[in-house]
Amino acid sequence: MRPLKLTLEGFYGVRDGMKRDSITLDLESLPDGLIALVGPNGAGKTTIMDNLHPYPIMPSHASSLSVDAFSYWDHICGTSALKELEWEHDGIRYRSTFTFRKPGKTGKAEYYLAWRGSDDAWRPVTLPDGTVSDGKAVTYNRCVEAINGSLQTFFTSVFSAQNRRPLASYGAGEIKTLLAEMLGIEHLKALSAKAGDVAKILGRALEEIQSDLTALVGKRQRKAEVERLVLAQGDVLRETRAQRDLKLEEATKLTQERVTLAAKAGESSTAEARLRELSVRAGELVKGVQALDGDERAASVRSQQRVNALKQTVTSHQTTLAHKDAILGAAARRDEAQLLIAREEVKLEPLQRVIAELEAKQVSHATLQSSLSGLMTQGQTKAAHFETLTKQAAVVDQVPCVGHAMHATCPLLSQALQAQSQAEEQRVSVAELRAQYREKKAQADALAPVVAELAAKRSERDALTAILTEARCNLQAATELAASKPLLDAAATGLETANAELRQVADEVAARSARYESEKARMTAEMTRIHAESKQLAAVDVTAAIAETDRKLATNREAVAELEGRIEGAIRAQTVLQAEANGLAIELDGFSATQLRADRLSDEISQWKLLARGLGNDGVIALTIDDAGPALTDTVNRLLLACYGMRFTVEIRTQRALANGDLREGFEILVHDADADSTKSVSVMSGGQKVWINECLTRGIALYQAQNAGQPYQTLFSDESDGPLDPQRKLQFMRMKREVLKQGGYEREFFISQTPDLVSEADAVIDVRALAA
Repeated sequence: MRPLKLTLEGFYGVRDGMKRDSITLDLESLPDGLIALVGPNGAGKTTIMDNLHPYPIMPSHASSLSVDAFSYWDHICGTSALKELEWEHDGIRYRSTFTFRKPGKTGKAEYYLAWRGSDDAWRPVTLPDGTVSDGKAVTYNRCVEAINGSLQTFFTSVFSAQNRRPLASYGAGEIKTLLAEMLGIEHLKALSAKAGDVAKILGRALEEIQSDLTALVGKRQRKAEVERLVLAQGDVLRETRAQRDLKLEEATKLTQERVTLAAKAGESSTAEARLRELSVRAGELVKGVQALDGDERAASVRSQQRVNALKQTVTSHQTTLAHKDAILGAAARRDEAQLLIAREEVKLEPLQRVIAELEAKQVSHATLQSSLSGLMTQGQTKAAHFETLTKQAAVVDQVPCVGHAMHATCPLLSQALQAQSQAEEQRVSVAELRAQYREKKAQADALAPVVAELAAKRSERDALTAILTEARCNLQAATELAASKPLLDAAATGLETANAELRQVADEVAARSARYESEKARMTAEMTRIHAESKQLAAVDVTAAIAETDRKLATNREAVAELEGRIEGAIRAQTVLQAEANGLAIELDGFSATQLRADRLSDEISQWKLLARGLGNDGVIALTIDDAGPALTDTVNRLLLACYGMRFTVEIRTQRALANGDLREGFEILVHDADADSTKSVSVMSGGQKVWINECLTRGIALYQAQNAGQPYQTLFSDESDGPLDPQRKLQFMRMKREVLKQGGYEREFFISQTPDLVSEADAVIDVRALAA
């Protein structure tokens, strides 16, 4: 691919960097070799570089190498924009035209790809499968990748954009996809995908057959269950018929007994009348016994209630009599308590007067103590001030100006004289305070014994108050107890009366129980006699036997009818189950054929899956890539040797060892350092070394692609790839660029660099500043 002419309209990079609405670059006239794009930061160099290819993406601004990871709408201004690139590939001239229109909130983008024929007419690109570039992004991408290869391969090998992802960070799957396209074996992946699709289609057919097999398995289980149920119904039918035969035999016997009893029925008319009389009398006796039992229970309840009331009365009188001695002695204790209260109350009043006088003196003592504390604080303050004034006044005879004319105007002397006059006043004030303090101190000392005497008097009063309180409580208790003395005689009389009534109730209960037992025994004996006579008469009376026989016959007929219904139901159920078993047997005739078809289809799916895996990333493609690894490594190492010397050697590993010693597909780039005699991964190298190694890997892939894969790219691109390199490495970097052009047969490399020495090495320079309006 070789860019020939580029036109950009409505791009932010052109408007902000070059102050223009559009630019057109004619690249066809440029010489072969290294072409540098120069200009200050923000001048639009990257905008131009990102559009020197036919893919609908600006790689420096894309989050990943995919058209879905980039949007042109973030980089165009105004209501319309245009990108038109004429480029040549494999001897054919193409034109990519991107138009963007956004008159409102939503925009529309169209992508066209045309080729120029021998008559200089432009025609839409049409692929062999009928795909035509019709302005849609999908058809455009399909046409571009069919002509120029995949987007990922292009931007991994020949286009080094800013912020590009280093090769060392690629996963095994990404590297396999990239190398598969480089080696021209992507058709194997397509075949693998087709084989996988065939396996999926056959899998869906197998799922349907397996669903049928599952249904047939269920039917086979149902057939076995139905056959078991048929046998069970046969057993039930035989058992039910046997039960019916037994009931029929029982009915024959009952009929014979009914005939015999009917013959005896004429002899029992007199016995029936007597039995009715006995039955009536037995009912009367039963009711009499029930009434007798009810009367006895009611009388027992009444007697028990009366006994409980009398017992409560006895308990109350006994409690009163138990306090007889205390009640009789309560009058004496009451008189003693009254005497004690009178005697102690006489002592309390004078003691209260003494305590009141002592409390007044205590208040005076507290007031004197507070005054003494204030006088002491005031005296200490005035004494300290007097001492200070005395020291200041002592300076009067010590100042140097004594006896001189300036004596009258000396500030120090004036201050000392003022202190001298104030010191005398302060001395008098201190003396007065001391006199007051001594006077109040004497008064306070005189009142000090009052505090101790007051505490003793208060203790004495508290003891006297406690004695009075106890005496008053005793007086109240003795008064209340003495008042209950008239109750003693009533309690003695009441206790005697209650005990007599208890004895009377006990006698009444014993007499009533005797009458109850006697009457109940009489009724029971009469009932026993009636039952015995009824049994004798029942032996002659056959009416009840005939009725019982009729009842048994009716029950027997109902049981026979029920058994007949069960037999009929069992026959119907057995017939239905047998029909179902026959139908299931017919449906299961095809089970073996269906199972055989499922086995054959399963084998076919296994073969298609094996073919898909063999043609996929883990099969032939992996083996081909493993074969290509040494050639790619050799290309990269020859490029390193030619440009940077013998220090670094690259090793590309397409397999990694597991902990158990097995090998698994992977991707790792190791660098052998001859100077340090060490081997390490590219990911742990310094920033400059990473750039150095990564650029060699990228260009090595490009060289391998040009020499072995037959992909005829004619141009390389790089955007500020030399940033972290030191000056010496940057010069070697330029030598590498020329070596790549030479080995790969490339015509040009467009590059952006901010290093003047590298720009001076270029064969042509495009100064972006010169394009500015």
